[in-house]
Amino acid sequence: MGVIDTVDRTTEDGLVGEIDRSALEAHIDALADLRRYPGTDDQWEAAEYIVDELGADGVDVELQTVEAYTSVPVSATVTVTSPVHTVFEDAITTAFSASTPPGGVSGELVAVDAVGHSATDLPDLSGKIVFTEGLPTPGAVRAIDQAGAEAAVFQSPTEGQLHEMIASPIWGSPSVDNVDELPDLPVAEIHQSDGEWLTERLAGDDVAVAVETQARTEQQELPCPVARIEGTESDRYTVVGNHIDSWHEGVTDNASAVATSMELARVFAEHPPKRGIVVGFWPGHSMGRYAGSARYADRNWLDLRENGIAYIHIDLNGLDGADHLWAQHMAEVGDEHLDVLADGPLPMETARDEGGLLGGGSRPGRNSDQSFWGAGLSSLLAGARFSADHEDAGPVGGGWWWHTPEDTPDKIDFDLMAEEARLYTAIVSRLSNSPVLPHDYRETATEIRALAEEIDDAAAGEVDFGPVYDRLDRLDSALESFAAVANGVDDDGVATAVEDVQVRLGNLLIPALYMESPAHEHDPALPHELLPYLRVAESVPDRTGPRAGFARTKAVRGVSKLAHNVEEAADTVETYLDPRA
Repeated sequence: MGVIDTVDRTTEDGLVGEIDRSALEAHIDALADLRRYPGTDDQWEAAEYIVDELGADGVDVELQTVEAYTSVPVSATVTVTSPVHTVFEDAITTAFSASTPPGGVSGELVAVDAVGHSATDLPDLSGKIVFTEGLPTPGAVRAIDQAGAEAAVFQSPTEGQLHEMIASPIWGSPSVDNVDELPDLPVAEIHQSDGEWLTERLAGDDVAVAVETQARTEQQELPCPVARIEGTESDRYTVVGNHIDSWHEGVTDNASAVATSMELARVFAEHPPKRGIVVGFWPGHSMGRYAGSARYADRNWLDLRENGIAYIHIDLNGLDGADHLWAQHMAEVGDEHLDVLADGPLPMETARDEGGLLGGGSRPGRNSDQSFWGAGLSSLLAGARFSADHEDAGPVGGGWWWHTPEDTPDKIDFDLMAEEARLYTAIVSRLSNSPVLPHDYRETATEIRALAEEIDDAAAGEVDFGPVYDRLDRLDSALESFAAVANGVDDDGVATAVEDVQVRLGNLLIPALYMESPAHEHDPALPHELLPYLRVAESVPDRTGPRAGFARTKAVRGVSKLAHNVEEAADTVETYLDPRA
């Protein structure tokens, strides 16, 4: 199970050799000196370069624009006012940090060993300034903000480096429904050595500090190049995405992905696939919380739902010194993805540790421009990374230079970058040229069942999951018959009717498995679990009184939501199979 026999695994052989290492180098040379911050001349210059170069290569490309709410960190200062006077001027703030009045905000410094994603894990911090270690992630900032703190000071996890971050938990530009979720907390990040000095002071004295931060937060029109290669036999398409913007030069994050995406577009424009390919160069990734991809998804949601088949995000590729290939993917495309990566230049590792920013497990997380779950596109990510214990790993396995001014051209391994480009070419070819999609939704249904059983066990009989299991039984049976049909396709063209079913299954099962919000919305940019709207059932046995009832209410509705989507999926497959009964 997990592999569709009729997937085209041969056309890619003639395409991977078309990747031109010298073209990758030329694109990096053109992009490396540009600080591609939102709305800047450098970002527009990069966008125009992409459009001009792809146009010259015969690619159909358009310079679109997106409206985005962005935030650029400007400055931060942390001043110890008691028991001694010391100024940490070499500090930074985050995108979407609150800006302070002149002179900053002051208060007693309180050390917090670990900050989760809920204020319930913290004491009352009213009037205090929090000091903690680690990256200022949106969840941690939100928890500190909700606990009433005046400001937060984070000690960098990397010796000698400060990593640029974004504090907003809102996916994409805010709407009237969620704009109040923007943080109202000044945030500063300081060096490890300064944090260690603070820790020593806190061990023996009460410490008071002042935190002053400035961030430039505004609504802007940003450039968004979008290339399109039409399919020769189908209106369906894969979306390949990267982000055009960067922190500082951002050569590995993300000029390398921009260059790779340009080269993929050129190759497939010269060798038109059966299904189409859309290549998006998203702005507002780092300083707009995925505003570019989110706006593209919002504008094109109906077409994406009807015709989109997969989203491949390219990020942090070509890392000099990387020692393994890292991958995330949804269940239905996992085996095919791993089959491609098995031929890669480095050993495979399918998951980082649970504490990694990119998230544990092999499933995509709430990062990396994952704006297409609601439209039902299967997601794949892969690339060379550093092992967690590698001396150059940095906080996310993307190098110690990640999100710093040190992300410069010397951090690129062009041979590795070209090899990674060949892997992306192979998986795009399988998605684009196979008679049926390499999506085996038996794997998805199996994952849904396993997760439902896990949650059901934790709920200890407090919630009836029977409606889900009954419909999964129907879906499992239907998918076995459907897989036999898909494996029997012998047409060299696109088996449109089979493809229609596969796309519809993605529309139904991917949002049901990954999202709590309605399919046309976006969940927050915070850590999440699969079947998120059902996780409350796990807490029912630990609750008492009305709160147990409140949790059951949400869980019962969650069961209905999942059962309904699974039923619709079963109906879709059975309707297709009926004429063959």
